[in-house]
Amino acid sequence: MVSLIDVIKKNWVLLLLAALYLIIYLWQDGIGGFLGRTEVQTLVGESVYHGWLGLVDYLSTHVLLCLVPAFFIAGAINSLIGTGTVLKYLSGKTRKWLAYIIAAVGGFFLEVCSCTILPLFGGIWKKGAGLGIAVTLLYAGPANNVVTLMMTGQRIGWDFAAARLAFSISFAIIIGLFMEFLFRKEKHEKSELVIEESKLSLKGTKSKIFWATLFSILIVGTAPIPGDLKLAGVISLSLLQLAMSIRWLTKEERGAWWDETIRFTSDIIPLLMIGVFLAGTFTHMIPEEQFRELTGKNTLLTNFIAVGFGAIAYFPALVEVPIAEGFMKLGMSKGPLMAYMLADPVLSLQGLLIISKMIGWRKTLAYAGSVVILTTFAGYFFGMFFV
Repeated sequence: MVSLIDVIKKNWVLLLLAALYLIIYLWQDGIGGFLGRTEVQTLVGESVYHGWLGLVDYLSTHVLLCLVPAFFIAGAINSLIGTGTVLKYLSGKTRKWLAYIIAAVGGFFLEVCSCTILPLFGGIWKKGAGLGIAVTLLYAGPANNVVTLMMTGQRIGWDFAAARLAFSISFAIIIGLFMEFLFRKEKHEKSELVIEESKLSLKGTKSKIFWATLFSILIVGTAPIPGDLKLAGVISLSLLQLAMSIRWLTKEERGAWWDETIRFTSDIIPLLMIGVFLAGTFTHMIPEEQFRELTGKNTLLTNFIAVGFGAIAYFPALVEVPIAEGFMKLGMSKGPLMAYMLADPVLSLQGLLIISKMIGWRKTLAYAGSVVILTTFAGYFFGMFFV
C-alpha cells in the first residue's frame, strides 16, 4: 500500500501548483495590494541590496583563504585517509569506549555534508556497531567537521566555535549511550562489515609533513595577521603542498583528491552563496526591535524556540553559519544562538523521516527528543556562564 508521504513526494510539484492557484484565487487582490505599496517595495529593494552586500563581503573575505583550503582538506581526508580506516573500528569488534570516541570524532574525518551520514549510520548499525555507536556517528557527523569549525570561528568567534565543538562531541556520546541504554533489550540482525584497506602512498614522516602543511595553509589563511603577510604565507605553503603532492602521491591519488574536492565544492558552494544572499536579505526584513525582544534574552523558552526553528527551517550544510551571524547582528543572545547552531545541522523533518524508516519511530522520537533537550539546556547554560 502506497503511503501518503510517498504520494506527496512523487507529486509535490502538482501539489505546489495547486496551492499557488488556491492562494491566487483567494488572496490575489490582498497580496497584490500589499506588495504594491511604496514602503513595501522600498523595503524589498533595500533588503536585496543588503543581501548583495553580504554576498560581496563573504566572497571578498572568507572564500579564498578560508573555504577553499578547507575544501581541499575535506577532499584529502575523504580520498587519502580512506573511510575504512575509521569505519572498521565501528564494526562492533573493537572496545566499546574506543568505538564511541571514534564515532564522536569520526564526522570530522569522514564528510562535510550531512547527506552521507544517514547511509553510514544505517550501514554500521546493521553491520554490528550497535544502536548507541551508530547514533553517536549520526549526531557527530553533521555537527562537527573541519569546514564548519573554521566558518564558525571566523564568522561568530573562535571561543564560540570551540564551545560548539566541545558540545557536539559530548552530546554525540551522551545521546548514543542514552539510546543504547533505553533500547538495550532490543536486538537486530547483524552482518559482517567488510573493509578493503586502501593502499595509500602517505606513510610515516611524509604523511605528518603532508597533513601539517595542508592544515597550516588554512591556519595562516584565517589568522589575524596583516594581509600581505597572510597572502605570502598561503602562497608559499600552497607551492610546497603542490610539490609534495606531485612527488609523493600517485596520479590516481591526485585525481581522487581533486574529484573529492570538486564534489564538496559543487555540492556546497552554490547553496552556500544562495544562503548567504538570503541571510542578508531576510535579516534586513526582520524588525530588529521585535526580534531582539523575542530572542535577546537567554531563557529556556528562547533557547527552545531557537532549537525548534533550527529543526523546522533546516538549511543546507554550512548555511546555518551565515544565518546565525545575521541573527547575532539583530541582537540574538549568545545562548539561543548556540542552541540553534547545535540543533540545526542534526535535526530536520526530512532527515527524521529517513531515520524512522531505518530504526522506527520510537527510536527516532527518542533521538530527536534527547537532541532538543540537550541543545536547549546547552544554549541556556552557555548564555549564562560563557558570554
